[in-house]
Amino acid sequence: MLPNQMVKSLIGKNIRVEMKGDESDLVGRLESVDDYMNIFLSNAVEYRNGEKLRSLGNLVLRGNNVILIQPYEG
Repeated sequence: MLPNQMVKSLIGKNIRVEMKGDESDLVGRLESVDDYMNIFLSNAVEYRNGEKLRSLGNLVLRGNNVILIQPYEG
């Protein structure tokens, strides 16, 4: 399975995203993703070292800043 197909299979599920140059993780529901890996998250929350920092609501993340996308169960 190609990476973009794998990410598209996660639409509607909670994911964890690591961003370039950031020590915190973003967790939220994947609403959509495009061919450039730009991501739209709803109910996003920022975590650092497993501790919740803040709720961010809806976010759009630019694909070239994304390092890791993985399913989140928490």
